[in-house]
Amino acid sequence: MKRVLIVMPNWIGDCLLASPSLRAVKESGKEFLAVLAEERVREVFRNNHFLDELIIFKDRRFFRPKVLKTLILRVSLLKIDTAILFKPSFTKSLICKLSGIKEIIGYKSKKISFINRKIPPPSGNIHKMDYYLNILEAIGIKTKKTPEFFVKEEYLQKAKKFLEGVSPERKKIVIHPKANWPLKMWPKKYFAELADRLIEELNSEVLITGSAEDEDLALSIYRLMRNTPHILAGKTSLGELAGLLKLVDLFISADTGIMHLAASLKVPLIALFGPTLPSISGPRGEGFIKVIHKEKDCFLPCYNLKCKDNLCMKKITPQQVLEEVKDFLITK
Repeated sequence: MKRVLIVMPNWIGDCLLASPSLRAVKESGKEFLAVLAEERVREVFRNNHFLDELIIFKDRRFFRPKVLKTLILRVSLLKIDTAILFKPSFTKSLICKLSGIKEIIGYKSKKISFINRKIPPPSGNIHKMDYYLNILEAIGIKTKKTPEFFVKEEYLQKAKKFLEGVSPERKKIVIHPKANWPLKMWPKKYFAELADRLIEELNSEVLITGSAEDEDLALSIYRLMRNTPHILAGKTSLGELAGLLKLVDLFISADTGIMHLAASLKVPLIALFGPTLPSISGPRGEGFIKVIHKEKDCFLPCYNLKCKDNLCMKKITPQQVLEEVKDFLITK
């Protein structure tokens, strides 16, 4: 095993949880390391110091014959001898096989795939980071289970411009209200109340972040507030957001990929969990991490997207989160 291709999951949070694999593989003495990943996660890997080649595809075009042919040609030209798939996939394992990769490693699964070195899957519900990195451990590659994201200097400089209207004497607290499905989201009125109290009681600057699709959500929270936050939703790329997070004092969100970004940057964070389990998808990192989880009488993790009351998130009160913020700022 000298030239390795890692086939990544399709979501930002999952890719950040799998990110320690790059350091582990390269530091184990492998001469060449490539990653195959979906367009939406490009920024997770684009500046990674341990990566020799990044191959990107667009999910919506993935199954087009011309796209598959191009991917197969590009991978084959890299002369890869070993591929590692963190999730079983027929199409992605087929690309590996047709690219001439002799050893394709992944978990044994009932799904049809071309994985030819099958690792027994772990039993029970384990953390996603363990699930991904245990494949490397099984083939003798030691890992340090800490997510990594490398921030370009240009992103830091851009982030400083975003903060030009923010008082340098006041604590800068980011709230990131969006999660990838509504059941994981904290109520807008709770975020609004928390933001007001962070401003009024702690004299903090509050920044609301998100993608372009989250601008309406950020504005709706602002309309519920008595004070004026800094709305940065839709104004940053993932890399620029990472630069911004490195310059703030605290990050608050629900279970979302950006939560894992904050953890990878060692940004102090408070994570709000309801239908998902911190033991499976909770943040991991070396900085301050506080998870607030109010379990309801439901089987967890819960994927009932038709749930109407969402009590597991509503039971987390703004007062409780504010107390955690106060405790952190006092002991900091």
